[in-house]
Amino acid sequence: MICPACHFDNIDGADTCESCGQDLRNLDLPSAESEFEEHLMHDPLAVVGAKEAVAVAPGDPVHLAIHIMQRRGVDCVLVEEENRIVGIVTDRDILLKAAGEKLDLNAIRVRDIMTPDPVICGDHDTLAVALHKMSVGGFRHLPLVTRDSEPLVVSIQDLFRHISHFIPAPF
Repeated sequence: MICPACHFDNIDGADTCESCGQDLRNLDLPSAESEFEEHLMHDPLAVVGAKEAVAVAPGDPVHLAIHIMQRRGVDCVLVEEENRIVGIVTDRDILLKAAGEKLDLNAIRVRDIMTPDPVICGDHDTLAVALHKMSVGGFRHLPLVTRDSEPLVVSIQDLFRHISHFIPAPF
């Protein structure tokens, strides 16, 4: 990144110029060129309609997590310990880590198949932030914390449902 004040060639992502100390944080900020991009960059996750999260404990049997997911019609459960999110279990975790002919789902614990320390977003984070985190991390669900309520879960399906209204028609 070239400093506009002294023309020093800084490494990409530098906050200040290594040569003169010029603030570089506001350079090269992307701007929206369409309504679609405007929504991606500025709509907070609070507008997506995330679902209330269901939680289990790390020591609970996987069978309980499956039962709760089926009963509530959800794709994942958060794993909480002392009111803190310590993991997430998705339908994919169950299929890839717990399913098998001779496995006793009452003997396997949630901690054995959960994804520990999941990436968590705030309701003020934008759609672009959530999509980026999901893309880089390779996952389809994000715990979402708000200031006023219990944790929520936003899925890639929720995000696509919201932004699909703003995708321009191909013709």
